[in-house]
Amino acid sequence: MPAPKKNNYNAALKNKEIKEKVYKDYCDHLAKGKMARSWCYNKDGIQLTYESMERYIREDEDLDPAKKKLAVIEGLKIWEGHCEDGALCHREVNTACLQMVMRNKFGWDKVEKEEQKDPNIIVERKKPDES
Repeated sequence: MPAPKKNNYNAALKNKEIKEKVYKDYCDHLAKGKMARSWCYNKDGIQLTYESMERYIREDEDLDPAKKKLAVIEGLKIWEGHCEDGALCHREVNTACLQMVMRNKFGWDKVEKEEQKDPNIIVERKKPDES
């Protein structure tokens, strides 16, 4: 007999106290300016990757997504501070390294699929919602 939908038989975060502890660890990681992809939790017999944590945030009512958003914003402030300090010569910065981190972190120079243009198309068709 299959397990019922939305079951938590294999859930690593079974009670609210554990959920909050692990979620705080995740948010602390993001608030340091680190990427979600580099986070994992491997303590107290619990092993989680960022993909699992993101699923918990989406699906679990006990975890407030606003906490993650605030943590990400705090992390962005850190990187903005590094850029600002380097630009104003308050500290010596390896600009090539900083540029690489910023490109990877924020997706600079990456073209979205919608934005990609076919060089063979001379006239583009309007989308239905455009007037």
